[in-house]
Amino acid sequence: MKIEEIYEANIIINKFKIMVVAAGTGGHIYPGLAIAEYFLEQSNPVSWAGTPKGMENSLVDKYKIPFFSISISGVRGKGFLPWLCLPFILFIAIIQSIKALRTEKPNFVIIMGGYIGIPMAIASKLLGIHLIIHEQNAIPGLANKVISKFADKIFCGFENTLKGKVIGNPIRKSISNIRSPQQRFKNKTGSLKILILGGSLGASAFNRLLPKILNEFSSKEQISVIHQSGEKHYEELVRTYLNLASGVVKGPPWLLGKEKFIYDIEEKYEWADIVIARSGALTVSEFIEAGIASILIPFPYAVDNHQYHNGKILEDKKSAIIINENEIENKLLQILFKINRKKCFLMALRAQKNKLNSNVAHKIYLYCKEENNEK
Repeated sequence: MKIEEIYEANIIINKFKIMVVAAGTGGHIYPGLAIAEYFLEQSNPVSWAGTPKGMENSLVDKYKIPFFSISISGVRGKGFLPWLCLPFILFIAIIQSIKALRTEKPNFVIIMGGYIGIPMAIASKLLGIHLIIHEQNAIPGLANKVISKFADKIFCGFENTLKGKVIGNPIRKSISNIRSPQQRFKNKTGSLKILILGGSLGASAFNRLLPKILNEFSSKEQISVIHQSGEKHYEELVRTYLNLASGVVKGPPWLLGKEKFIYDIEEKYEWADIVIARSGALTVSEFIEAGIASILIPFPYAVDNHQYHNGKILEDKKSAIIINENEIENKLLQILFKINRKKCFLMALRAQKNKLNSNVAHKIYLYCKEENNEK
């Protein structure tokens, strides 16, 4: 459906509608939000397909973006029963997807990966809607592998096996606006500033192991730490720091803050000398975009070990150090003892080397605009 935008009785331009499909984790949702934000800035209507209880429900502005719930979740690694029920669940999800698409009538469906993409992709093809996928990871997810067989256009964040057009990952404007490493590190003094990111769903191993390791530093003059835990692991983190500090509510003197979720991540990136994090595709892309030094601990149970391969992109630039989760206790402390601010600065500079053009959402927008004009 083309929408004619009219000002003072003059037809200005034909608009088109998109539906973003993303659910589950920040690695899918935040790139989708970056795309939605850009299309809305161009006055193009945007809708969203997510799951009933996923974190996208709290992140998508439902006043600006019509939201549709599709009842489906992943089945890999969950035993036999979910696979047995999959045909029925998929059928229901396809019906829900068709209803959402008939309600919104988008010109383009943009799928960011994850199992919600499969029923939305099938429904899109049944209704003859132009289907786009964006794969964020260096190793493609199963859903996008399947959908790529019949998608109209494939975009990729990194080189991978899908043979799509590599454009980078969509990054929020607030991340792109972070000052350069040269500006951030200029005249910086004091303790080494460490930001710990457990990710949108949290990382239990970080909460259990990292506080004890960091407590080997004797004072706040050596390090300053902000630790993000994830919603479901926050109480575990609080208990760990209380035990370290003998009941002092604020925790050890070097701990500046403990957070369930960080809403001002761009400010924390500006503050940090180095970040300890998982190596999801979005995290890696943000570190490249902003120029962030990092110690990466890939999630060991990530499908096809894709987090390790994402992290290798930064490690190969010598802008990150990868530690396997089972090596944290043996390696992390020695690495931190050897790191200083100058090394962090050089790692941050190398992170930005050969980065792709940052305005990925603009590239997707131009593709949609050209395709729409040809119809």
